[in-house]
Amino acid sequence: MNGRILFVDDEENILLAHARTFRKRFAFDTALGGREALYRLAHEGPYAVVVSDMRMPEMDGVELLEQVRRNHPEVVRVMLTGNSDQFTAMEAVNRGAIFRFATKPCEGEALARILLDALEQHRLLTIERDLLERTLKGAVMMLGELLSMLDPASFGRSQQVATLAVAIAGELEMQEAWMLEVAAVLAHIGIHTLPPSVVAKLQAGGFLTAVEREMCHRIPEIGSNLISCVPRLDEVANIVFYSQKNMNGTGFPNDDIRGGLIPLGARVLRVAADFVTLAGREGGDLEVLRSMEGRQAWYDLKVLQALRAVLEARGGLQQAPETRDIPFLDLRSGQRLAEDVVTLDGWVVLPRDTVVGRTHLEKLRNFHRLAGLREPLRVFAD
Repeated sequence: MNGRILFVDDEENILLAHARTFRKRFAFDTALGGREALYRLAHEGPYAVVVSDMRMPEMDGVELLEQVRRNHPEVVRVMLTGNSDQFTAMEAVNRGAIFRFATKPCEGEALARILLDALEQHRLLTIERDLLERTLKGAVMMLGELLSMLDPASFGRSQQVATLAVAIAGELEMQEAWMLEVAAVLAHIGIHTLPPSVVAKLQAGGFLTAVEREMCHRIPEIGSNLISCVPRLDEVANIVFYSQKNMNGTGFPNDDIRGGLIPLGARVLRVAADFVTLAGREGGDLEVLRSMEGRQAWYDLKVLQALRAVLEARGGLQQAPETRDIPFLDLRSGQRLAEDVVTLDGWVVLPRDTVVGRTHLEKLRNFHRLAGLREPLRVFAD
């Protein structure tokens, strides 16, 4: 059965005994105490199951498994206890959500059955989590495509931000990167509450009055409030809420949160969103990145370093994005428009920078049949 197990004990001879008993049956590592276990979970995972002794110095099994539950909720937790530890066992259930207990000394075959059950539990939890993630993500992407019919330019930008944010998250080895993708797609849902004239000025980088700036500053709050209505998206809502917060504590919201206290997802989303916006206005990647690196009061340096790594992995920092011309019939979902798509009589069907989705393709097919489109279409080579 797939999945690694982590055995934790403060006595090395017990860990060696586990190794002798299970080396041919399970994939596992051992950790001498709670602190080493937490390090392995953070840096050498993922693990499916943690099996911890109850009585250990410095950090006992209850404290360890409580931290595992909080920081690695997908890991199934098993505890080994002595006959005199029944009160502690109840405490462990309440604090650490233990899957199974085994009383020491535990015969090898009995413990093996517990481990098999724990691995199966991890498999079921993983299936349930993946299904939930795909369902939520699919629903959000459907909503995003519907919104794109109202405002193709904003949705196209959101798709670029989502792609870049997920790539940065990969460089940072972040968990739950799908939440960043969802946050990027929905981050500017609040923009639809603004008057069209304000939206136009905001997208063009034009001058905003004090009242207009206040409206724009509330976009993350409005988006966060809407997202929080969806069950299981609380963390996404928090990412959006802090997506305009500067590292030095300025920006929205006006609270005491700053630096590393800002959710990492929000710091990543801020960098990705600002890079996409500035690159769209100013051109080359290198100039934009250098400008952002000069504003460490706004941006997390670690995230900027990850951004640089992503850009370099894509083929180097370009001075200007490359484009190519294609016939309409070669246009595919996921391509980004480098110019407006216009009918033969001059009607703009989709604006520049739109990331083409399935609904866009259907819309373009209808216009192509009824009114004709000016060809070739120009798309970005990325």
